[in-house]
Amino acid sequence: MSDERHETVDLSSVAEEILRRRAESLAAETVEESADDRMPLLLFRLGEEWYAVKVADVREIYQEYAVTSIPCVPPYIRGVVNIRGEIISVTEVATLMGLDSDGDSDAEEAPAIVIQNEEATTAMVVDEIGDIVEVPTDGVEPPLSIIDKAQADYIAGSVYVDGRLIGLFNTTTILKPIDATSA
Repeated sequence: MSDERHETVDLSSVAEEILRRRAESLAAETVEESADDRMPLLLFRLGEEWYAVKVADVREIYQEYAVTSIPCVPPYIRGVVNIRGEIISVTEVATLMGLDSDGDSDAEEAPAIVIQNEEATTAMVVDEIGDIVEVPTDGVEPPLSIIDKAQADYIAGSVYVDGRLIGLFNTTTILKPIDATSA
């Protein structure tokens, strides 16, 4: 009779182990499924504020480049650069949005984030490149109502990253062709 009792204990511990593994497996599947609900963002700094752009909108990042100025363009267009044979405009986003920036340095010394969509491509000059972070898609909130009207068109929303409120750039507005801004 003691042998039957010993076997029962062993079976119950085996059953517990199987159930524990099954629970861990189900928990892991849930984590993998929720990864699809996350959005990767590239953080960057303009002046004292941090912003983000969707990684899907980023083509590449440039640290060293030579800007060729062009006449008769808005002040936020620093000029153009030649990236592997492609001529791309260089946009000073701090000037575009009316922000203070560390932009005292020459544009060639500041990092640039090349963003693109079906209509256009531009190299956004920023003060500093940050990390790539993943945030929950449903964690993006509408832009703050206290944002200056000049900036509101360029901010698609806001998100909290490590306790900081980060403005999410509206790349569609930034990439709108210059002649289309008056339309």
